[in-house]
Amino acid sequence: MTDPPQPPAEPSWTDMASPPPPPKRRRGLLAGVAVAVLVVAALGVGSGLVEADSDEPAAVPATASPSSNCSAYSVDASTGAVVCKAPGAADVINQAPPSPKPSSASPLRAPVILECSLGDDLLATSSLEVPTDAKSRPDFTDVWQVKPKKYSCDAGLVVPETPLEKTAHATSKYDNLDIGTLYTICAEVDPTDPYAEAGFKASPEQIPEINAALTLCPNHPLAGKWRQSVQRGKADADLEAQGRIFGAGTFLVGKEIKAGTYVTSDLDGCYWERQSRNGGIIDNNFITAARRVQVTIRSTDYAFHSERCGEWRPV
Repeated sequence: MTDPPQPPAEPSWTDMASPPPPPKRRRGLLAGVAVAVLVVAALGVGSGLVEADSDEPAAVPATASPSSNCSAYSVDASTGAVVCKAPGAADVINQAPPSPKPSSASPLRAPVILECSLGDDLLATSSLEVPTDAKSRPDFTDVWQVKPKKYSCDAGLVVPETPLEKTAHATSKYDNLDIGTLYTICAEVDPTDPYAEAGFKASPEQIPEINAALTLCPNHPLAGKWRQSVQRGKADADLEAQGRIFGAGTFLVGKEIKAGTYVTSDLDGCYWERQSRNGGIIDNNFITAARRVQVTIRSTDYAFHSERCGEWRPV
């Protein structure tokens, strides 16, 4: 038979006077936890103060949750923050923002100032400006509208700056780095311009200058007549290169000039002769005055000589 449970013994007066001390290990653990909490709190307050004093936003790294669809992480180049990169997105780590594309427009130059004498009074001068448009082309429109139409201008020294000006300078074949003459030609609209005269033939030296002016001001009011004079001049230059246009002097037939029939006009005291190889005269003539003279040079002639007869041209 089992003894019935005995009731707990009542504490004695000795036990009540000196109760057992609490376990020291548990109290130390609790104290450590409390200190840790205080340190963490202090650190949090300090971090908050630092963040409040800083002008830069703090980069907060993103963490992926179990339901996140991030395939990877990258760094934002502008903020430095770690960001989620969606599946298939391009990697942006250390990518710099795209640099702006350079402008294709040519630089503008300052307006060219022209000092112009208006009308017959050479003392009545006016300063006119030739601005440059958005494509770096000189704009003579306002100058061409000046009244009266008879005026002369001086551009002074103009150094080529824009690509168009440099092209015009190369076309002109000028020795010096100055296109002021081209600006002067383009600015003036003179009805008595020799380049615009009917039948005018530009010389080999004038052709480059006229072409250079047309490069600078292709819409000049007299541009059409300038082009015609250049065409006639080129035709004559080709004939001269072939030995079919020549002036005063002695020329070897077949080497320096071609055999054929030639004419000249408006003569005053003209003398010509056809010469043989031994220096003899095959034929000659002296014309005191004439509107037109014609001579035939044969391939059997050795040379042809003329004085004060002007320019001989093929019939």
